[in-house]
Amino acid sequence: MFCDNPSSLILGMAAEERSSGGSSPSEALEVTEQFGSVTVERHVPRINCPEHIILVVDVCREDGNTSYKLADGSKFSSLYMVKRAITLFLQNKHAIDSRHKFALVVLHESPIWLHDFTNNPREIMSELDELEDAVATSRCDLSLLFDLIARQISLPQCSNPAVAPPPCVFRTIVFYGRSQCLPQFLGGKAVFTHLIQSPHFFLDVLYMHEAPSDENKCEGIFDLLCGLDESGWSYVLEVSRNATKLHNHCGSLLAHPLQRPTQKDVHYTLNGVD
Repeated sequence: MFCDNPSSLILGMAAEERSSGGSSPSEALEVTEQFGSVTVERHVPRINCPEHIILVVDVCREDGNTSYKLADGSKFSSLYMVKRAITLFLQNKHAIDSRHKFALVVLHESPIWLHDFTNNPREIMSELDELEDAVATSRCDLSLLFDLIARQISLPQCSNPAVAPPPCVFRTIVFYGRSQCLPQFLGGKAVFTHLIQSPHFFLDVLYMHEAPSDENKCEGIFDLLCGLDESGWSYVLEVSRNATKLHNHCGSLLAHPLQRPTQKDVHYTLNGVD
């Protein structure tokens, strides 16, 4: 059976600007290392079953948002770059296993389930092409997001999940792009907790932000997003305005959540050809 855990399918697809850099705030580093001295056990079979992946795209554009600058001097908005990176993710994930399905959610004032699950990535790409920047809202209620997801999916029920492989697993990938708005659970975390406690539900986050400054809240937002990883199996990644790093992170998200290592154990190496 093909192992859905590629070390790097997209790592070389973005030979672009490498000078923008990212940030790793000390507070966020402490959060991401909370599992560093703990052995996280997996209680489900490491099988390459189909994934149902929910792509959550934040379309809010805040005042003062800067662009991605590529090596040739061209500049593109954050949303444009995210859409391009997701398109590459869809193409490669589908090439790995055509059984994988994708759904699209738009994150704005309230989350919108834009496209239901499909194993045709072109349908999602078409919806992505139509997305446009929207005026940023003053709040981001994660309760609404996970309430919406819970209404749209039915988690697999296995009598013995430690032995019986599920027919599929669900994974939500949140692409969050605000630097001034702290996500909150204004309606409580009960639904989120129910989902995240399932051995067949996974949550990944890619946080794309401005360079840290006194005016934004990047460190606090990243701390909060890292805190969503209550199991130790989530990937919570961050990038500032660096196109190469953005694409590399999307490459690391290709790996199947039942087969990949914990984020703290990830180490990719590119070997040269002799």
